[in-house]
Amino acid sequence: MCNFASYMKHIIFDLGNVLVRLDAEACRRAFQKAGMGTLVERSNNETRTILNQLGLGLITAEEFCQKARDLSGSQASDEAIYRAANAMLVEIPDRKKRRLLELRAKGCHVYLLSNTNSIHWDYCSKQLFPYKGYTVADYFDRIFLSQELHLQKPDPAIFHEALHQAGIQPEETLFIDDLAENCEAAKSAGITAFQNKNFDDWEQAVNKYLL
Repeated sequence: MCNFASYMKHIIFDLGNVLVRLDAEACRRAFQKAGMGTLVERSNNETRTILNQLGLGLITAEEFCQKARDLSGSQASDEAIYRAANAMLVEIPDRKKRRLLELRAKGCHVYLLSNTNSIHWDYCSKQLFPYKGYTVADYFDRIFLSQELHLQKPDPAIFHEALHQAGIQPEETLFIDDLAENCEAAKSAGITAFQNKNFDDWEQAVNKYLL
């Protein structure tokens, strides 16, 4: 059995800046190199709109690419856009993969809840999660993705939906995310939350929730 304190049985992990190391500047440079620099301007509300649509599963990856070409005037191929988008996904360190496997081996229920999109998730699942024969499915009891739930953090509804689908109780659950607003939303759903301010913080901090 999982050696959590008596009320704590489940851990829900965020993906970016918790498991996956991110490099937003590398992504920005990659889009500029692809002739799509206007897409990554901080004031570009149209880009935020199509990214939000992709993240909620309201448009496909192919539709996103066409909208991105329309906005930027670029003729970049879908594959070039995928490469640029995935440039921000640097790595999942092997020690984090081992930690997830260790938690499950101890009987802990481990979940993933991420605001991601089909482009990033395809890359993560195929390129970053594989490790010594393990695949992404080996690390988690259930995986909850924004584009499949059609919900995003910090909407409390996404937490309620994940709890419902997993059949777990909020008071028995720990949530780990790098953003304060997502942690607050989890708390509003009755979940204990830990903000992962630095990439490696949770690896040791999670021990305080263990006996």
